[in-house]
Amino acid sequence: MTRNDIKTLGLQLPAGSGEWIELSALSGLQVTVDTLAQQATLTAAADALVGQQRLVSEAPVQQHRYPQAQPISALSLAYSLYASDSSAQRQASAFTTLTASGALPGLLSSSFSSRAGAGKAAYTRLETRWQWDNPASLISLALGDSVTTGTAWSRQVRFGGFHLARNFQLNPQLNTAPRARFSDSVVLPSTVDLYLDGLKQSSDRVTPGRYLLDTLPTFTGSGQAQVVITDINGQRRTVQLDLYGAPDMLAEGLSSGSFDIGWMRQNYALSADDYAGSPMVDAGWRYGLNNRLTLALHAEQQRKMHNAGAGYDWLIGPRVGIVSQHVAFSDSPYGSGVKWGLGWQWNGSGTGISASTVRTDADFADNARLSGTLPARRSDSLWVSHAFSHFGSLGAGWVQQNIQGSRQRYLNASWSATLPAQISATLGYTRSLSDASHTVQLMFSVPFGRRDTVSMQASQGLQRLDYRHQPDDQTGGWSWQMGKRTGSDDEKYADVGRLDRYGEWHIGLERGKNLNSRYASGEGSLTLLDHSLHALRYNEQGLALVSTRGTGHIPVLLENRPAGETDEDGYLLLTDLPRYHNSKVTIDPLALPADVMTPVTDIYARPGTAAAVKVDFDVHRAVTVQARLVDEQRRPLEMGSQVSTSGGTTIVGRDGFIWLEDPPLPGELVVRTSAGECRVQLPSRRSTAAIHNIGEQVCH
Repeated sequence: MTRNDIKTLGLQLPAGSGEWIELSALSGLQVTVDTLAQQATLTAAADALVGQQRLVSEAPVQQHRYPQAQPISALSLAYSLYASDSSAQRQASAFTTLTASGALPGLLSSSFSSRAGAGKAAYTRLETRWQWDNPASLISLALGDSVTTGTAWSRQVRFGGFHLARNFQLNPQLNTAPRARFSDSVVLPSTVDLYLDGLKQSSDRVTPGRYLLDTLPTFTGSGQAQVVITDINGQRRTVQLDLYGAPDMLAEGLSSGSFDIGWMRQNYALSADDYAGSPMVDAGWRYGLNNRLTLALHAEQQRKMHNAGAGYDWLIGPRVGIVSQHVAFSDSPYGSGVKWGLGWQWNGSGTGISASTVRTDADFADNARLSGTLPARRSDSLWVSHAFSHFGSLGAGWVQQNIQGSRQRYLNASWSATLPAQISATLGYTRSLSDASHTVQLMFSVPFGRRDTVSMQASQGLQRLDYRHQPDDQTGGWSWQMGKRTGSDDEKYADVGRLDRYGEWHIGLERGKNLNSRYASGEGSLTLLDHSLHALRYNEQGLALVSTRGTGHIPVLLENRPAGETDEDGYLLLTDLPRYHNSKVTIDPLALPADVMTPVTDIYARPGTAAAVKVDFDVHRAVTVQARLVDEQRRPLEMGSQVSTSGGTTIVGRDGFIWLEDPPLPGELVVRTSAGECRVQLPSRRSTAAIHNIGEQVCH
């Protein structure tokens, strides 16, 4: 056989440069020749084949690709207002955020805090930032006020400057956790099925040879996986695997990092422009060396302070769990110091155990310490939890911290369960080992219907009873709640609220032995979108403006669920859309009038880096043109001739008649008959009627 044919079959090529290869000389290959049938049969062992098939157990690729909605300019002012009046004082506060997108790449935002009371008023800028995200490379870039990302063992600080980081949230479907791998070989075409805890996750077909299967991770601890291999003869083989979920680790070859440089914020929320005099740097990096080991590096720099550290997360095995360790060194005017930590966690069969300890030298320094926040000298914790099948969840923990010479130790135990009739119960116990005090708390929540709830809470010296009526989040409505607390100070309160598409509003009062106050609150947003102003609820997600181009009362579906219908002008605004998820927006073509059409009924809305997108359905009134095509001898064109327009093709019917939907007027038709090709010039539209009969037309 020729060398190219052997390569095409996927067989291993022998050494040498000869074009023709003796098949019987190839290792692992059996050749049978049937001279009567003029047929050769080749049977190859797995070792005689080249390459390895890679199987990935992922969700199936979407079969339908819909058009994407386009970003539009949006200017939004979100507000949260609160005012109270009591015998002591009157006060009012407002938290506002102004965002703009669409005109320039990225999102520009600025937040403010305003307070008034006791004859004084204060107005403070909180954060101003421009952020640009690139979902393709999972990179986020920000200029302005940000918070350092760092690593799990570093302390975050607020700063103003430059922020660059890997942002996995830009792709919600991306799974960054390590995956277990299973490698095997088959000698016959086979099907490989993956089962997780008895549920089928994926199915792949493989050809003879080796294959590698990347299994799905389990996020609840250790789980059982089965790989079932079935060949074309029906022979089945089952392999048991142990899986362990480690969502805080990175898969092999995956990396994440951040780089922050700027000036630390000081007196945040009190002063708008108080930044440190010297710049700071914070950089962190994590890398999945393999599916069992994730490495991390971190460094900080400010003035004469230098800080660097390294750490790792090691998945020893499903039966042992994950060990984490880090160590950091610093050199600063405080001296040279060390910070180190060790942790262990294990999950499986509803049980979770974790333990950790962190020790910090008195001379250790980081950016947070330079801002005035001392680190804990020692921090230890131990937590155990278990979820029972019919008795709820039980957890217990021990925490010890030493902060600025003050040693605090606590024991904690809790039990929570959902009882019959959807009654939820929680019992908690906390004991301070430092001063021998303890607290016991019992709480019941009893639902009455879908929107009414009565809750009871009892602890030492305190009993509380609350009644609450909540409206549906989608449709809105009235809400009310009232309650009473007995103990050292008997207190009563009542609250009435309204939730609608324009926002949420509350008024209430509180009465007690030393308390007599009234309050009012409201939150929502004002958004300028496509030259129109909209009053909306407080919205931290994306917006989509649905347009049916002037055709009103068209039902709109969001992810196949009713979301409303367009108004008289053909608009509907959808809120709370995930920014980096393709939300499918659909209109029902059966709800359109008979003479109205749209070429597309499904569009993906994904705001992404913009605050809003426009879902523009090309809804328009269709014009049907009727004509009779004849040749230059006035004979009808033969039936079945192909008629082409800029909008598509059709065929000539009996006696030369054609019917065209939305043809170009004026325009040209190209007709292909058995005799050749001819052309018809369409006249301009003479009326507004839905059906336009242009009569007999000669094809030249």
